[in-house]
Amino acid sequence: MKIPVGGLLKRAYIPVLVALCMVLAAGYYSERQNQTIHNQALRADVLREASQLQSSLKGALQADIQLVRGLVAVLSTEPDMAQARFTELGEMVMGTESGISHVAAVPDLVISMIYPLSGNEAALGLDYNQNDAQREAAYKVRDSGEMVLAGPVQLVQGGEAFIGRFPVFTGAGENRRFWGILSSVMKAGQLYEQHGFNDLNLGIEVALMGQDGMGLDGAQFFGDPSIFADNPVTLDIPLPVGSWMMAARPKGGWSARKANPWPWRLVVFIAGGLIVIPIFMAGRLSAARRDVIRTLKRRERQLEILSRRLEIAVDISKIGIWELNTRSNETLWDQNLRSIYDYKDEGPIEFGTWESYLHPEDRQQAIYEMRRASHAGGSFTSQFRIVLPSGEVRHIRSMGTAYADSAGWLRMLGVNLDVTRDVHLHEKLIEANATLLQRNNDLTDAKVAAESADRAKSEFLANMSHEIRTPMNGILGMAELMSEADLGAEEREYLTTIQDSSNALLKIINDILDLSRLEAGRLAISPVDFDLRNCVAGAVNLLRPKAREKGLWMSVDFAENLPEQVYGDDGRLRQILVNLIGNAVKFTSEGGVDVKVTCDEQDPYSLEIAVEDTGIGISDSQAEYIFDRFAQADAAITRAFGGTGLGLTISSILAKRMGGGIELCRAREEGSCFRLKVQLAQPVKSSTGFRVETLMDTAALAGCRMLLAEDNKTNRLLVQKYLSDLGIILSEAHNGRQAVAMCQQEQPDIILMDMAMPELDGLEATREIRALNIKQPVIVALTANAFESDREACLAAGMDYFLQKPIRKSVLLQTLTMLQVGKDVKQGLSG
Repeated sequence: MKIPVGGLLKRAYIPVLVALCMVLAAGYYSERQNQTIHNQALRADVLREASQLQSSLKGALQADIQLVRGLVAVLSTEPDMAQARFTELGEMVMGTESGISHVAAVPDLVISMIYPLSGNEAALGLDYNQNDAQREAAYKVRDSGEMVLAGPVQLVQGGEAFIGRFPVFTGAGENRRFWGILSSVMKAGQLYEQHGFNDLNLGIEVALMGQDGMGLDGAQFFGDPSIFADNPVTLDIPLPVGSWMMAARPKGGWSARKANPWPWRLVVFIAGGLIVIPIFMAGRLSAARRDVIRTLKRRERQLEILSRRLEIAVDISKIGIWELNTRSNETLWDQNLRSIYDYKDEGPIEFGTWESYLHPEDRQQAIYEMRRASHAGGSFTSQFRIVLPSGEVRHIRSMGTAYADSAGWLRMLGVNLDVTRDVHLHEKLIEANATLLQRNNDLTDAKVAAESADRAKSEFLANMSHEIRTPMNGILGMAELMSEADLGAEEREYLTTIQDSSNALLKIINDILDLSRLEAGRLAISPVDFDLRNCVAGAVNLLRPKAREKGLWMSVDFAENLPEQVYGDDGRLRQILVNLIGNAVKFTSEGGVDVKVTCDEQDPYSLEIAVEDTGIGISDSQAEYIFDRFAQADAAITRAFGGTGLGLTISSILAKRMGGGIELCRAREEGSCFRLKVQLAQPVKSSTGFRVETLMDTAALAGCRMLLAEDNKTNRLLVQKYLSDLGIILSEAHNGRQAVAMCQQEQPDIILMDMAMPELDGLEATREIRALNIKQPVIVALTANAFESDREACLAAGMDYFLQKPIRKSVLLQTLTMLQVGKDVKQGLSG
């Protein structure tokens, strides 16, 4: 219960407050003193145990370092020492009490000798000059001429250890030269164990900070990270170069404050209670009486306000209130109800007056509902129409309830609302709903028509893709074959023009198809594990010859914290980069292009790739629609540089599909910068090495029986030329029906199957071949159809591989070689 402020100022409460304050002050002072004494004693205990650990660790480190310095001195005088001599000295240095697990001699920064050699062979030959993890530390020892203690670090042969690196110099004076490094390794776990850091009987918790001897600037490398934030006892562990910081606290953390004797606390509480409670209760009784009086006055004011609000609400809402004496049929109407019924007479009203206003069609039902409620003694709700003297029809909603008055007579009290406007609005809403339903039907019809048009568009694109790619296959293929011939300079220039123009046309076709598939949601993102740096470097190297031709520089900068392996769609990422870097090279005539790859500090798989150039730049007005389809900066640029204006549109959509986006980060006259953001993921399969791609020898195709099912004469000729001089036995079928018959007769090893052929298409032909009781061949789809659905249809029909026209000679030979080698391996395993 809330204590009134005025009551606190009464004299009756002053002694209670004074006594209470004194008791609380005495208890607080006692607790504080006890806690201070307890904390000082506890910190002294922690300091004593921590000092023992510090002394033990410091002494061991100094002793081991002195032993290694002796070995350094011997190496300075015997620089041509062999492994046997090194082993002998290692046994003398390390002995049985040393904490050093092994030592390594590193002349010219290459590990050449190790003691003990057993178990450490993996480290032999490690070149610090080529090792990113070791190079910086090795150069630091060489340049400073001082011993450097690093760690803990991960060893090549496994495990975590501290590495002491000692520079070794030979000669003196002007002949003094740097020979190499002597590394001594102290296993971290063994070091902690020997000096009691992991002792279960240890009464304290310890943490170490200062990785690589950097003191407070170094990272924590041992113990619970929360120890340094828990007001610990700290000690410095000096090293020959640098130091470590040790922090300690009691095991389990600082204990709770030591309690005073509970009997004394109990006495204090009882004494305070005997003083405070009686006086407080007397004050509360007086305060309660005043509260009751104040509450009654407040409720009177509230009732007055509520009554006034009710009058105002009834008047504003135009609700008519009526009351009926069911025995005498005497009726009372308020002024609002008289206004609703347009009743001018101020005299008493009979029940029949209300009946006379009822619409003839609603009279019987309205009277029945009223009388049923009055006899049953319940409530009712009714809606009916009334006819005013002027002939106006109004809609009324009536609600009432029966109750017994103080004399025991049954009365009814209720309200009438004029809902004419609501009824009219409801009727209009029904009409609007009907209209909306009709419009929805129209929209459904329009949607069906649009979907039909979209299917027609997709079919048109598929047909156009097939029809264009078929001759493009012949043009590009024959041009590639012609490039292998001995041509003059002028003829080779003509051929290069044909190839460049054909590739440009093919890129336009691919861009339009990619945009169509993206809009239809059919372009899937296919994530795999891949090497991030190889992917970016591949895109850059693809454009580097063009940049070199224009006299432009091209640089790539990778952040140090980038992951080696990531999980995502490397093909789509490369496609985006080729578009961005290609645009930068295209629109830059002087200067160059810089590519910078970074990642988020919290999430290394959240990548940001910036592509900056010194080209023609992008103005603010041009930047508004730079990502729109078929849009370039202006018409003059389109005429000067060409292109469809789809590259940035496709790249932007692909980036969003990969969890990021592309933004124009700077618009200026001298150049531009595009920032690509993508969200990749941790690789699914753990990989410590780089992916190696092996080129197979086409000699594996010699003697292979191959059937080419292709209705286009040019494409047949092109494949013949591609496969000539390889020792392949090639047969040709001009349609699907002929392909099935020749397959049954000749039983080829590989079939190159076109999808669209007369009499029987490639899909049906494949199904029939798979149903034959013969040794099944490898079937490769070689088609101009470019949609993902076409690839899925080919694989579902039973084909083993999918190649898209126009096809390069190298791609075809590599694919056939891979399939033939794989087939031979399977046959060898089954045999």
